[in-house]
Amino acid sequence: MAVLRDLPPGFEALTEGRLQMAVRSDVRDRLVPLLRSWSTGALPRGRPLAGGRGGVAAYDLPDDLGVVLRPCRRGGWVSRFNRELYFGRRPRPFREIVAAENLRRLGVPTVEVLAAAVSWVVPGCYRGAVATREVRGALNLWQALQRAEAPQRGGLCAAAAAATRRLHDAGSVHPDLNLQNYLIQRDGTVVRALIIDCDRVRFTSVTPRDRHAAFARLCRSVRRLDPTATVVTLACVEALRLIESPD
Repeated sequence: MAVLRDLPPGFEALTEGRLQMAVRSDVRDRLVPLLRSWSTGALPRGRPLAGGRGGVAAYDLPDDLGVVLRPCRRGGWVSRFNRELYFGRRPRPFREIVAAENLRRLGVPTVEVLAAAVSWVVPGCYRGAVATREVRGALNLWQALQRAEAPQRGGLCAAAAAATRRLHDAGSVHPDLNLQNYLIQRDGTVVRALIIDCDRVRFTSVTPRDRHAAFARLCRSVRRLDPTATVVTLACVEALRLIESPD
């Protein structure tokens, strides 16, 4: 099993048999029972989230703590024969805690990761899950674009571009940006984008090529999700192009 080390301040490591957890200390007693239930396949029914895949659900824990539990699920062609098993001794859920906390410390808008859990099947093979604080009412960018009126869509993409520029200006690169890697949070007329799924984020010197690559990945996501260009307008694409600007 992995050795849990270098956790961010405020997190603690727990091991119970094949289950390893990294949990924020102030919510430990509320979250550990949920993670145990996940590891044994006995999760209670949560609130389904719009567009949530692979068993993602929200749970209302004591003291008004809303938590989203996201079991790690593979995408792409690999998912045809392996949906939930991962391999390696540096589990992705623990890497996500470290990356997300570093990004938050640097002022990058991202969700608040509260815990991660790994259930080892055999040494080097595991299932994983990540628990984040629920952002109530939030939708991913693709969902938000589908529900928005056409004149509003450019502003949603501009918020995503601004979040990505913060990410790059902080010296970090997200290698898998797509329209579903942003949560859109509305507060009246104010729109804010949060970057999610940060386990593969690299901390590095960001080049113009990196900025262009992020924009290009989002364009590919647009073509995949909206091949007929009925939702993502030209104004949306131009707003996303702001990612390439370092200023």
